[in-house]
Amino acid sequence: MVYYIRFLKTPRTQIVKGFVSVSALISITTDLGDAFLAEDVELQVQLIDVSDPETESKLTSKSKSAAIVIDNTNKWEAGKRELKISTNSIKIDKKISKVVLAVGPKIGGSTTLDTDLSDAKRVPLVIAGWSAPFAVAQHSEAEKVIERRFVLQNDTRLRIWEETGNNIARHIWDAALAAIICLQDTNTSGKCSMPRLQSRFRAQSKEQLQVIELGSGCGIVGIALAQMLFRCSVTLTDLAEVNDIMERNLQIAQSAAAESETRFRVLDWEEELDADVTEKPIDLVLVSDCTYNADSLPALVQVLDRLVQASPAAVVLVSLKRRHESEAVFFDLMRQSALVVLEESVHSLPAPYSEQDRIEMYLFGRQAD
Repeated sequence: MVYYIRFLKTPRTQIVKGFVSVSALISITTDLGDAFLAEDVELQVQLIDVSDPETESKLTSKSKSAAIVIDNTNKWEAGKRELKISTNSIKIDKKISKVVLAVGPKIGGSTTLDTDLSDAKRVPLVIAGWSAPFAVAQHSEAEKVIERRFVLQNDTRLRIWEETGNNIARHIWDAALAAIICLQDTNTSGKCSMPRLQSRFRAQSKEQLQVIELGSGCGIVGIALAQMLFRCSVTLTDLAEVNDIMERNLQIAQSAAAESETRFRVLDWEEELDADVTEKPIDLVLVSDCTYNADSLPALVQVLDRLVQASPAAVVLVSLKRRHESEAVFFDLMRQSALVVLEESVHSLPAPYSEQDRIEMYLFGRQAD
Protein backbone atom coordinates (compact mmCIF):
# COMPACT_ATOMS: atom_id res chain seq x y z
CA MET A 1 0.00 0.00 0.00
CA VAL A 2 1.14 3.53 -0.63
CA TYR A 3 0.94 6.17 2.08
CA TYR A 4 -0.33 9.73 1.89
CA ILE A 5 0.86 12.95 3.50
CA ARG A 6 -2.12 14.40 5.36
CA PHE A 7 -2.46 17.68 7.23
CA LEU A 8 -3.73 17.14 10.75
CA LYS A 9 -3.31 20.90 11.16
CA THR A 10 -3.03 22.86 7.94
CA PRO A 11 -0.11 25.29 7.49
CA ARG A 12 -0.17 28.59 9.34
CA THR A 13 1.99 31.68 9.15
CA GLN A 14 3.96 32.93 12.14
CA ILE A 15 5.54 36.39 12.06
CA VAL A 16 8.09 37.50 14.66
CA LYS A 17 9.87 40.85 14.22
CA GLY A 18 9.34 40.76 10.48
CA PHE A 19 10.63 37.22 10.06
CA VAL A 20 8.18 34.67 8.67
CA SER A 21 8.01 30.95 9.36
CA VAL A 22 5.37 28.36 8.56
CA SER A 23 4.31 25.36 10.63
CA ALA A 24 1.95 22.45 10.11
CA LEU A 25 1.13 19.10 11.69
CA ILE A 26 1.19 16.15 9.33
CA SER A 27 0.64 12.42 9.38
CA ILE A 28 1.61 9.73 6.86
CA THR A 29 -1.23 7.23 6.62
CA THR A 30 -2.97 4.77 4.31
CA ASP A 31 -5.90 5.74 2.09
CA LEU A 32 -8.31 4.68 4.85
CA GLY A 33 -6.25 6.31 7.59
CA ASP A 34 -6.14 3.02 9.46
CA ALA A 35 -2.34 2.64 9.70
CA PHE A 36 0.73 4.88 9.90
CA LEU A 37 3.94 4.52 7.94
CA ALA A 38 6.31 2.29 9.92
CA GLU A 39 9.48 3.30 8.07
CA ASP A 40 11.89 6.21 8.39
CA VAL A 41 11.45 8.64 5.50
CA GLU A 42 13.29 11.85 4.71
CA LEU A 43 10.82 14.54 3.70
CA GLN A 44 11.26 17.59 1.50
CA VAL A 45 9.38 20.65 2.78
CA GLN A 46 8.94 23.53 0.35
CA LEU A 47 7.31 26.92 0.69
CA ILE A 48 6.30 27.93 -2.84
CA ASP A 49 5.30 31.37 -4.12
CA VAL A 50 1.83 31.34 -5.71
CA SER A 51 1.18 35.06 -5.67
CA ASP A 52 0.27 34.87 -9.37
CA PRO A 53 -2.14 31.92 -9.72
CA GLU A 54 -1.82 31.83 -13.53
CA THR A 55 1.97 31.67 -13.40
CA GLU A 56 1.91 29.02 -10.67
CA SER A 57 -0.52 26.81 -12.55
CA LYS A 58 1.76 26.81 -15.61
CA LEU A 59 4.98 26.00 -13.79
CA THR A 60 6.78 22.94 -15.13
CA SER A 61 9.01 20.66 -13.10
CA LYS A 62 12.04 22.43 -14.63
CA SER A 63 10.96 25.90 -13.56
CA LYS A 64 9.40 25.20 -10.17
CA SER A 65 12.66 25.86 -8.38
CA ALA A 66 12.31 29.56 -9.29
CA ALA A 67 9.15 29.74 -7.17
CA ILE A 68 10.55 27.93 -4.12
CA VAL A 69 10.93 30.38 -1.23
CA ILE A 70 12.08 27.90 1.44
CA ASP A 71 13.39 24.37 0.94
CA ASN A 72 13.92 22.32 4.13
CA THR A 73 14.09 18.66 5.07
CA ASN A 74 12.36 16.87 7.93
CA LYS A 75 12.40 13.23 8.99
CA TRP A 76 9.44 10.98 9.60
CA GLU A 77 10.44 8.22 12.01
CA ALA A 78 8.95 4.74 12.23
CA GLY A 79 6.49 4.50 15.11
CA LYS A 80 5.28 8.09 14.79
CA ARG A 81 1.64 9.00 14.34
CA GLU A 82 2.25 12.68 13.58
CA LEU A 83 5.06 15.10 12.83
CA LYS A 84 5.30 18.84 13.35
CA ILE A 85 6.72 20.60 10.29
CA SER A 86 8.41 23.98 10.71
CA THR A 87 10.28 26.03 8.13
CA ASN A 88 13.21 28.34 8.77
CA SER A 89 12.37 31.94 9.69
CA ILE A 90 13.25 34.28 6.84
CA LYS A 91 12.45 37.74 5.48
CA ILE A 92 9.87 37.40 2.71
CA ASP A 93 10.00 39.62 -0.37
CA LYS A 94 7.09 42.10 -0.34
CA LYS A 95 6.12 40.90 -3.83
CA ILE A 96 5.20 37.51 -2.36
CA SER A 97 1.64 37.64 -1.05
CA LYS A 98 0.53 34.01 -1.13
CA VAL A 99 2.35 30.71 -0.71
CA VAL A 100 1.62 26.99 -0.47
CA LEU A 101 3.41 24.44 1.67
CA ALA A 102 4.41 21.23 -0.12
CA VAL A 103 5.56 18.13 1.75
CA GLY A 104 6.74 14.91 0.13
CA PRO A 105 9.44 12.26 0.06
CA LYS A 106 12.95 13.45 -0.79
CA ILE A 107 13.88 11.60 -3.98
CA GLY A 108 17.48 12.01 -5.13
CA GLY A 109 18.38 15.52 -6.24
CA SER A 110 14.94 16.32 -7.66
CA THR A 111 13.34 19.62 -6.68
CA THR A 112 9.83 18.61 -7.78
CA LEU A 113 7.55 16.72 -5.44
CA ASP A 114 5.06 15.70 -8.15
CA THR A 115 4.17 12.00 -7.92
CA ASP A 116 5.16 10.11 -11.07
CA LEU A 117 2.31 7.87 -12.27
CA SER A 118 3.70 7.43 -15.79
CA ASP A 119 5.00 3.99 -14.84
CA ALA A 120 4.07 1.73 -11.91
CA LYS A 121 7.76 1.27 -11.13
CA ARG A 122 8.14 5.01 -10.51
CA VAL A 123 5.37 5.38 -7.96
CA PRO A 124 6.89 6.31 -4.58
CA LEU A 125 5.87 4.78 -1.27
CA VAL A 126 4.74 8.21 0.01
CA ILE A 127 2.42 10.50 -1.98
CA ALA A 128 3.24 14.20 -1.56
CA GLY A 129 0.71 16.90 -0.69
CA TRP A 130 0.30 20.67 -1.26
CA SER A 131 -1.66 22.99 0.98
CA ALA A 132 -4.19 25.51 -0.22
CA PRO A 133 -2.71 29.00 -0.79
CA PHE A 134 -2.43 31.20 2.29
CA ALA A 135 -1.18 34.73 3.01
CA VAL A 136 2.32 35.46 4.33
CA ALA A 137 1.89 39.14 5.22
CA GLN A 138 -0.27 38.33 8.23
CA HIS A 139 -1.00 35.51 10.64
CA SER A 140 -3.15 33.13 8.60
CA GLU A 141 -4.04 29.45 8.20
CA ALA A 142 -4.57 27.42 5.02
CA GLU A 143 -7.97 25.98 4.13
CA LYS A 144 -8.58 22.40 5.26
CA VAL A 145 -7.85 20.72 1.91
CA ILE A 146 -4.78 19.12 0.37
CA GLU A 147 -3.73 18.88 -3.27
CA ARG A 148 -2.03 15.96 -5.04
CA ARG A 149 0.02 16.65 -8.15
CA PHE A 150 0.82 13.83 -10.54
CA VAL A 151 2.86 13.35 -13.70
CA LEU A 152 1.22 11.11 -16.30
CA GLN A 153 2.62 9.81 -19.57
CA ASN A 154 3.68 12.41 -22.16
CA ASP A 155 4.43 14.73 -19.22
CA THR A 156 0.72 15.43 -18.68
CA ARG A 157 0.05 17.05 -15.28
CA LEU A 158 -2.87 15.95 -13.13
CA ARG A 159 -3.93 18.01 -10.11
CA ILE A 160 -6.51 16.71 -7.64
CA TRP A 161 -7.79 18.17 -4.37
CA GLU A 162 -8.78 16.08 -1.36
CA GLU A 163 -10.16 16.98 2.03
CA THR A 164 -7.86 16.69 5.04
CA GLY A 165 -10.48 15.23 7.37
CA ASN A 166 -11.58 11.68 8.04
CA ASN A 167 -14.31 11.45 5.39
CA ILE A 168 -12.88 8.75 3.13
CA ALA A 169 -15.47 9.52 0.43
CA ARG A 170 -13.49 12.64 -0.40
CA HIS A 171 -10.03 11.01 -0.43
CA ILE A 172 -7.94 9.30 -3.10
CA TRP A 173 -7.80 5.52 -2.71
CA ASP A 174 -5.01 3.15 -3.80
CA ALA A 175 -7.01 1.39 -6.51
CA ALA A 176 -7.58 4.75 -8.21
CA LEU A 177 -3.82 5.18 -8.75
CA ALA A 178 -3.57 1.67 -10.21
CA ALA A 179 -6.59 2.35 -12.45
CA ILE A 180 -4.88 5.44 -13.87
CA ILE A 181 -1.70 3.47 -14.61
CA CYS A 182 -3.78 0.74 -16.27
CA LEU A 183 -5.70 3.25 -18.40
CA GLN A 184 -2.45 4.89 -19.51
CA ASP A 185 -0.90 1.56 -20.51
CA THR A 186 -4.07 0.58 -22.34
CA ASN A 187 -4.21 3.87 -24.21
CA THR A 188 -0.55 4.09 -25.25
CA SER A 189 1.11 0.66 -25.25
CA GLY A 190 1.39 -1.48 -28.36
CA LYS A 191 0.86 -4.50 -26.16
CA CYS A 192 -1.18 -4.28 -23.00
CA SER A 193 -2.93 -6.57 -20.54
CA MET A 194 -6.39 -5.45 -21.69
CA PRO A 195 -6.54 -5.54 -25.51
CA ARG A 196 -10.35 -5.43 -25.59
CA LEU A 197 -10.34 -2.17 -23.66
CA GLN A 198 -7.56 -0.88 -25.88
CA SER A 199 -9.59 -1.62 -28.99
CA ARG A 200 -12.48 0.28 -27.44
CA PHE A 201 -10.27 3.35 -27.04
CA ARG A 202 -8.99 3.10 -30.60
CA ALA A 203 -12.44 2.57 -32.08
CA GLN A 204 -13.58 5.79 -30.44
CA SER A 205 -10.56 7.83 -31.53
CA LYS A 206 -12.67 9.80 -34.03
CA GLU A 207 -15.73 10.16 -31.82
CA GLN A 208 -16.29 11.08 -28.19
CA LEU A 209 -15.86 8.17 -25.83
CA GLN A 210 -18.83 8.26 -23.45
CA VAL A 211 -17.71 7.39 -19.92
CA ILE A 212 -19.45 7.28 -16.56
CA GLU A 213 -17.70 6.76 -13.23
CA LEU A 214 -19.52 5.38 -10.20
CA GLY A 215 -18.47 6.31 -6.67
CA SER A 216 -16.05 8.83 -8.11
CA GLY A 217 -15.20 10.55 -4.81
CA CYS A 218 -12.91 13.44 -5.68
CA GLY A 219 -12.94 12.34 -9.34
CA ILE A 220 -9.31 11.40 -9.91
CA VAL A 221 -9.84 8.43 -12.27
CA GLY A 222 -12.43 10.00 -14.56
CA ILE A 223 -10.59 13.33 -14.70
CA ALA A 224 -7.31 11.56 -15.49
CA LEU A 225 -8.97 9.70 -18.37
CA ALA A 226 -10.41 12.96 -19.70
CA GLN A 227 -6.86 14.35 -19.82
CA MET A 228 -5.42 11.22 -21.45
CA LEU A 229 -7.88 10.93 -24.32
CA PHE A 230 -8.14 13.62 -26.96
CA ARG A 231 -11.94 13.46 -27.09
CA CYS A 232 -13.80 12.06 -24.14
CA SER A 233 -17.03 12.82 -22.29
CA VAL A 234 -16.87 11.80 -18.62
CA THR A 235 -19.79 11.89 -16.21
CA LEU A 236 -18.58 11.58 -12.62
CA THR A 237 -21.19 10.36 -10.13
CA ASP A 238 -21.39 9.99 -6.36
CA LEU A 239 -23.49 11.14 -3.43
CA ALA A 240 -24.09 14.85 -2.81
CA GLU A 241 -21.50 14.95 0.00
CA VAL A 242 -18.67 15.17 -2.58
CA ASN A 243 -20.13 18.25 -4.30
CA ASP A 244 -17.66 20.78 -2.91
CA ILE A 245 -14.44 18.85 -3.58
CA MET A 246 -15.73 17.77 -6.99
CA GLU A 247 -16.51 21.35 -7.99
CA ARG A 248 -12.96 22.36 -7.12
CA ASN A 249 -11.47 19.53 -9.18
CA LEU A 250 -13.74 20.09 -12.16
CA GLN A 251 -12.59 23.70 -12.38
CA ILE A 252 -9.04 22.46 -12.89
CA ALA A 253 -10.17 19.70 -15.27
CA GLN A 254 -11.96 22.12 -17.56
CA SER A 255 -8.66 23.80 -18.44
CA ALA A 256 -6.39 20.74 -18.23
CA ALA A 257 -8.68 18.58 -20.39
CA ALA A 258 -9.88 21.24 -22.80
CA GLU A 259 -10.63 18.76 -25.61
CA SER A 260 -12.81 16.60 -23.35
CA GLU A 261 -15.96 17.17 -21.32
CA THR A 262 -16.30 16.50 -17.60
CA ARG A 263 -19.38 16.92 -15.43
CA PHE A 264 -20.68 15.73 -12.08
CA ARG A 265 -24.09 14.23 -11.31
CA VAL A 266 -25.43 13.09 -7.96
CA LEU A 267 -26.26 9.38 -8.18
CA ASP A 268 -27.60 7.18 -5.40
CA TRP A 269 -27.24 3.56 -6.50
CA GLU A 270 -30.57 2.63 -4.93
CA GLU A 271 -32.50 5.26 -6.88
CA GLU A 272 -33.56 5.38 -10.50
CA LEU A 273 -31.07 6.69 -13.06
CA ASP A 274 -31.68 10.23 -14.27
CA ALA A 275 -32.40 10.43 -17.97
CA ASP A 276 -29.41 12.68 -18.69
CA VAL A 277 -27.00 10.06 -17.32
CA THR A 278 -27.95 7.62 -20.08
CA GLU A 279 -29.02 10.05 -22.80
CA LYS A 280 -26.10 8.89 -24.98
CA PRO A 281 -24.91 5.28 -25.33
CA ILE A 282 -22.22 4.59 -22.73
CA ASP A 283 -18.93 3.08 -23.88
CA LEU A 284 -17.13 2.63 -20.55
CA VAL A 285 -18.13 2.51 -16.88
CA LEU A 286 -15.38 3.12 -14.31
CA VAL A 287 -15.60 1.61 -10.81
CA SER A 288 -12.61 2.14 -8.51
CA ASP A 289 -12.40 0.78 -4.95
CA CYS A 290 -16.18 0.54 -4.53
CA THR A 291 -16.42 -3.10 -3.38
CA TYR A 292 -15.13 -2.69 0.19
CA ASN A 293 -18.61 -2.32 1.71
CA ALA A 294 -20.52 -5.61 1.34
CA ASP A 295 -23.81 -3.93 2.25
CA SER A 296 -23.65 -1.68 -0.81
CA LEU A 297 -22.73 -4.42 -3.31
CA PRO A 298 -26.30 -5.39 -4.37
CA ALA A 299 -27.07 -1.75 -5.17
CA LEU A 300 -23.76 -1.33 -7.02
CA VAL A 301 -24.36 -4.39 -9.21
CA GLN A 302 -27.94 -3.32 -9.79
CA VAL A 303 -26.92 0.08 -11.14
CA LEU A 304 -24.19 -1.53 -13.29
CA ASP A 305 -26.79 -3.90 -14.72
CA ARG A 306 -29.14 -0.99 -15.50
CA LEU A 307 -26.34 0.95 -17.21
CA VAL A 308 -25.36 -1.98 -19.41
CA GLN A 309 -29.01 -2.71 -20.21
CA ALA A 310 -29.30 0.88 -21.44
CA SER A 311 -26.01 0.53 -23.39
CA PRO A 312 -25.52 -3.18 -24.23
CA ALA A 313 -22.12 -2.59 -25.85
CA ALA A 314 -20.72 -0.89 -22.72
CA VAL A 315 -17.85 -2.41 -20.77
CA VAL A 316 -17.17 -1.95 -17.05
CA LEU A 317 -13.63 -1.47 -15.71
CA VAL A 318 -13.42 -2.40 -12.03
CA SER A 319 -10.29 -1.61 -10.03
CA LEU A 320 -10.18 -3.06 -6.54
CA LYS A 321 -7.90 -3.72 -3.64
CA ARG A 322 -9.29 -6.59 -1.61
CA ARG A 323 -9.71 -5.54 1.99
CA HIS A 324 -12.28 -8.12 3.15
CA GLU A 325 -13.25 -11.66 2.17
CA SER A 326 -16.81 -10.39 1.75
CA GLU A 327 -15.80 -8.62 -1.47
CA ALA A 328 -16.05 -12.00 -3.23
CA VAL A 329 -19.82 -11.46 -3.12
CA PHE A 330 -19.38 -8.79 -5.80
CA PHE A 331 -18.30 -11.38 -8.36
CA ASP A 332 -21.21 -13.68 -7.48
CA LEU A 333 -23.66 -10.85 -7.96
CA MET A 334 -22.07 -9.84 -11.27
CA ARG A 335 -22.44 -13.40 -12.59
CA GLN A 336 -26.09 -13.42 -11.56
CA SER A 337 -26.65 -10.25 -13.57
CA ALA A 338 -25.00 -11.87 -16.63
CA LEU A 339 -22.03 -9.49 -16.55
CA VAL A 340 -18.98 -11.63 -17.23
CA VAL A 341 -15.26 -10.99 -16.92
CA LEU A 342 -13.83 -10.26 -20.37
CA GLU A 343 -10.29 -9.41 -19.26
CA GLU A 344 -8.33 -9.16 -16.06
CA SER A 345 -4.90 -8.00 -14.93
CA VAL A 346 -2.96 -7.19 -11.78
CA HIS A 347 -1.07 -3.99 -11.07
CA SER A 348 1.33 -3.44 -8.20
CA LEU A 349 1.91 -0.44 -5.96
CA PRO A 350 4.77 0.01 -3.47
CA ALA A 351 4.42 -1.26 0.10
CA PRO A 352 6.70 -0.91 3.12
CA TYR A 353 9.99 -2.78 3.25
CA SER A 354 10.24 -3.02 -0.57
CA GLU A 355 7.18 -5.22 -0.85
CA GLN A 356 4.37 -4.85 -3.41
CA ASP A 357 0.64 -4.28 -2.97
CA ARG A 358 -1.72 -6.12 -5.32
CA ILE A 359 -4.45 -4.17 -7.16
CA GLU A 360 -6.84 -6.18 -9.33
CA MET A 361 -8.36 -4.92 -12.58
CA TYR A 362 -11.38 -6.54 -14.27
CA LEU A 363 -13.16 -5.68 -17.50
CA PHE A 364 -16.79 -6.83 -17.45
CA GLY A 365 -19.34 -6.93 -20.24
CA ARG A 366 -22.45 -8.71 -21.46
CA GLN A 367 -20.36 -10.99 -23.62
CA ALA A 368 -17.01 -11.14 -25.35
CA ASP A 369 -16.77 -8.90 -28.40
